Amino acid sequence: MDNKELFSRKSDDYSKFRPSYPAAAVDWLRKNVSGDHILDIGAGTGIFTEVLLHCFQNVAAVEPNAGMREKFLQFLPEIPCTDGSGEETKMPDRSVDLITVAQAFHWLDEEKFKAEAVRILKPDGKVAIIWNSNPENAFTAARDNISRKYCPRFRGGHAGKRSVSEGDLFLRNEYFREVQVVSFPNPFAMDLCTFEGNMRSRSYTPAPEQPEYADFMKELRSVFEQYAENDIVIEPMETTIYLGRF
Repeated sequence: MDNKELFSRKSDDYSKFRPSYPAAAVDWLRKNVSGDHILDIGAGTGIFTEVLLHCFQNVAAVEPNAGMREKFLQFLPEIPCTDGSGEETKMPDRSVDLITVAQAFHWLDEEKFKAEAVRILKPDGKVAIIWNSNPENAFTAARDNISRKYCPRFRGGHAGKRSVSEGDLFLRNEYFREVQVVSFPNPFAMDLCTFEGNMRSRSYTPAPEQPEYADFMKELRSVFEQYAENDIVIEPMETTIYLGRF
């Protein structure tokens, strides 16, 4: 399956049950970026794009999946969202001050994206690669073990390209000419409905009509119930930004 189709039919769950991003992260970007022309690549349903609007006035987006793009335009009708990709944005040369890629860098061809970024960025433009990630604990380890059991496409780290530590070293030491790295706490509180919807929104999880779906969700519910306190599980998430130049 084409990567851009992996989220087909998942846009409702994605928009409702994916975590957002801390305002402090975008405040930090505003202080470290000159200019106001922002392009959010792989924007999905607009979760990070909406947070960008707190600090930036001129924001546009690119999203290759039709269902996600439709949900984006319902959520943020005033923001242009182009049918394109990180490798082919359809933006003019030297027109962008900041490119953001939130939770989507692992889907890109890294070298083709770099070439496209160099083309569309202004001379002092920057790229921000953003991850919502979590330190492993007993809850996340149990959840991921169930995903390994039922989801052939499940991979740890950066979608199977690299482990989390390898991806961190790559972005810090190899990919950019220069880079700043910061992290912000972003705890994610989930009731059972949110937890189940969040899992359904992931690219690798089975669809409800697939035979393994019922057992997959049953085992996930058991893990949730084991670790919930007052019917809530708090995932100790953090948002990390790699802000660099090529």
